[in-house]
Amino acid sequence: MKRTLFVASLFISLTLYSQDHTKKGYSYMEKSQRKLAQGQLAQARDYLESARKVDFHSGNPEATAHSRMNLIEAQILLQEKRYDDALRVLDTTHGASFGVNCLERDSLKIVTLIKKHGLQKVNAAFTKAVVQMNPDTAQFDATYCVSLNDLGYTFCFYAPIVLTEEELISYTLAALAKECSFYQLLF
Repeated sequence: MKRTLFVASLFISLTLYSQDHTKKGYSYMEKSQRKLAQGQLAQARDYLESARKVDFHSGNPEATAHSRMNLIEAQILLQEKRYDDALRVLDTTHGASFGVNCLERDSLKIVTLIKKHGLQKVNAAFTKAVVQMNPDTAQFDATYCVSLNDLGYTFCFYAPIVLTEEELISYTLAALAKECSFYQLLF
């Protein structure tokens, strides 16, 4: 009986401890977002670094937290006009099925491309593009890639529909993009 009581109290203590750390990490992220909105990039980066030091106890909670931190970092880099660095961070943020906000990530990629190249050039590159499945993630998510040769960039994105390779041949980028949140940014 004492052993069961000890194990139960240990479990409750660890659960409360981990929730406290998670709350602290998200609090740092919220503070970082506020500083970012105020244009205080150094403070935003400091809060973000504090959030990165928090242990989110692995699995989906950790993936979700780290993807949120990557989105904040990309926004900071975007305000610093470090477009290639922002795209690099966004391109390393994978896995809508693992808690990543893929719709926000993909929209932020489009905003970054537009800031870097201008809307007209990005729109023209998308008009010429051919959609392909992303072979690295096709088995986990409905992730597609578009080679934007004029921009020197391959845009990989999540779409809320799953197409086979055969269906994709007859599915245009415009039709697929209409299903995505970033579409309104392009057209």
